[in-house]
Amino acid sequence: MENSNNIIILEDEHGCSIEFEVIDVFEFEGITFFALLECMPEGQETDEVLIMKVEGDIDSEEAELVMVEDEDLLQRAFDEFVRRDEEADE
Repeated sequence: MENSNNIIILEDEHGCSIEFEVIDVFEFEGITFFALLECMPEGQETDEVLIMKVEGDIDSEEAELVMVEDEDLLQRAFDEFVRRDEEADE
């Protein structure tokens, strides 16, 4: 996982690099989550937010962003992201 400003580069299951903008990092239920938007080519936009969790110590080189496999946890984390986003808009 590379990090430069608010852009991180992740590899998909095929080894292709994809750039994401970090739009939020938050603690929820004792887990650190990242809310990401895929960086699209100029003229294209996406509003699909990807929620991933940090596995390992976030302050170490060993930390990894991983998919949230538990659908209930993913929904709760997404709801928390939406709540935080709406609160920030106020």
